[in-house]
Amino acid sequence: MNDEIRPEFNIEKDMMPSLLWLGGILPGGIFVYRAEEPLELICVNDATLRIFGCGTLEEFKALTGYTFRGMVHPEDFDIIQGSIDSQIADEDNKNLDYVEYRIIRRDGEVRWVDDYGHFAHLEGYGDVYCVFIWDVTDKRRAREERFRMEVALEEEKRANEVKSCFLFNVSHDIRTPLNAISGFSDLAGKHADDPALLADYLGKVSDSAKQLTALIDDLLEMNSLGEGRFIVHSEPADLRELLRSSVEMFAAAAEKKGLTIEEACDLPDERVLTDANRFRRIMGNLIDNAVKFTPPGGRITVSAKKRQATASGYARYYFTVEDNGIGMSEEFAARMFGMFEREKSSTVSGAAGTGLGLSIVKAMLDVMGGSISAVTKQGEGSAFTVELPLKCAGCKDREQDAAEAPLPAADGRRRLLLVEDIEINRLLAETVLKEAGFAVESVPDGCDAVEAVKNRPAGYYDLVLMDIQMPVMNGYEATRAIRALDAGASLPILALSANAREEDKRMSLEAGMNGHIAKPFDPVKLVNEINGRIAGNGAE
Repeated sequence: MNDEIRPEFNIEKDMMPSLLWLGGILPGGIFVYRAEEPLELICVNDATLRIFGCGTLEEFKALTGYTFRGMVHPEDFDIIQGSIDSQIADEDNKNLDYVEYRIIRRDGEVRWVDDYGHFAHLEGYGDVYCVFIWDVTDKRRAREERFRMEVALEEEKRANEVKSCFLFNVSHDIRTPLNAISGFSDLAGKHADDPALLADYLGKVSDSAKQLTALIDDLLEMNSLGEGRFIVHSEPADLRELLRSSVEMFAAAAEKKGLTIEEACDLPDERVLTDANRFRRIMGNLIDNAVKFTPPGGRITVSAKKRQATASGYARYYFTVEDNGIGMSEEFAARMFGMFEREKSSTVSGAAGTGLGLSIVKAMLDVMGGSISAVTKQGEGSAFTVELPLKCAGCKDREQDAAEAPLPAADGRRRLLLVEDIEINRLLAETVLKEAGFAVESVPDGCDAVEAVKNRPAGYYDLVLMDIQMPVMNGYEATRAIRALDAGASLPILALSANAREEDKRMSLEAGMNGHIAKPFDPVKLVNEINGRIAGNGAE
């Protein structure tokens, strides 16, 4: 097949002016088509046929209808036509039209081509376009792959910067309470004969341990929120009591700093359906921030009010934590709910934290159907307002609460099986439990726990405290094995583990445990939980 498909049309002769203008004959496909609809082709060369996967001119005509419109992917034609119209409108007509578009080959494959065209007027043909095309699919793919790699590298760079900054902040903020724990523990040992100093040092150790636990809880909470494993538990609760307990949680820290906390609660005597733990966490984070960022002598006000309930039984509740502390700049206020955001590092502000508190509050409220807003001015203070839609669960029956039987106290006859592989943790738990009046037997692994239950008569143990991560048999496996024993079918088993995520709690229950207690544990809550499980014989 000759490059000149139509013998009576000689490209070099009839289109010499245009070809010279373009700088000579270029490699690739060449075709000419009329500038008026139906954009009929005048000629094509062999290279054009090859680009379209055609072996003959007849195949090409069948594929394209022998029109320029038929050569272009239907979704791309309007864009190309706009470029063509722009060139025709150019009075000087000296520019070379360039477009990039898709074509559909005879075998159905979609390819990309570069198109360089020039508008001309030829005797005997009228207005035409002379076009040079190249298949640039591989070049385009390589370019897109380079772009994807550049974007990926840039994203990785930004992620590494965020991670490095986050790890720097977390490392500092975790080491701060660790330093206090270590230092005051040493001082307590040196001054064991001075009761006043000893009590003071141990109090500082306890405060620092709580601070460290709060930092770790923030990290775990945000991880759960990010992975979509955040679960809201609705139960009847008294908002006034929840708010009061949230304030009391920080009363000692405020007093130590010389701050005044005022509570202005304008709520009715009623119960609502809410997640009490999450509510305390939300209010606790806001009050904690107010205490951290209010200078000595400052004032913090925690207020609450209710808007009239609707026919559906829902009402909107508003909780505000206001302080006259250092406030925030407008620039930071716009991004304060972002993850790991802190206006100043804890080194400058003197307040430890990962920068997760407000982002956790915002994420929790999003899931709970609430919202949070803030009014703040640098140097004058901040006011955070939480809005929550909650459903009334009826008035609180105080007589029924008062009539509830107290949990039984440990009397030395209740025997516990403690399963813990870390010796120091085992010693701590044993000491706390024995001081509470329990008889305690300890084993270092899940296999030992299964053997202990198997080799004792039913009822010998009143409850098992089960660690999760152990070297030979973990707590989940041990629990399933104990449940398969006659003596362990109804034996109360509580997880006592440093695995503290909601996911970990769910896995403990799925393994057959009756509850999950996270380390570090509160001795009072641990003993009450054990007493409650024993009294109910392991019932939920």
